[in-house]
Amino acid sequence: MPNKYFKVNLAYSDSTFTPEELLSDWISVSGVILTTSLLFYHMSRVKSLKVNNFLAKFVAIGLIVISTIYLIYALIPYIKRMNFAISECERLKDCSNSQVENIKFIKNSYLLLTSISIIIQCIIVYIVITTI
Repeated sequence: MPNKYFKVNLAYSDSTFTPEELLSDWISVSGVILTTSLLFYHMSRVKSLKVNNFLAKFVAIGLIVISTIYLIYALIPYIKRMNFAISECERLKDCSNSQVENIKFIKNSYLLLTSISIIIQCIIVYIVITTI
């Protein structure tokens, strides 16, 4: 493939992969925190750990809130980076409309999935609050 292809095809370049990779890393961090929170909460409920119920609820909810904040703060720079890649692609004459649409689809897919994760975490917080 000609070298020109890699310079112009922003949909398959570091311009899109780097923001995706950074968001993916933060989603992983959020997942680990969420898992830790739910494991701690479960262990306190089945009395594997001798923890006051209120304290267990407070710690579990605190970790889930931190996890959710990580997701929200990861989305903000992700959206900015992807919007920059989209605007750069639109600006370049060699960057086709299909590439712009592909980058927009990638951005919107990650935005939707991360937003669903945030909503699910909020539901988990509600469940934890109402079970004790």
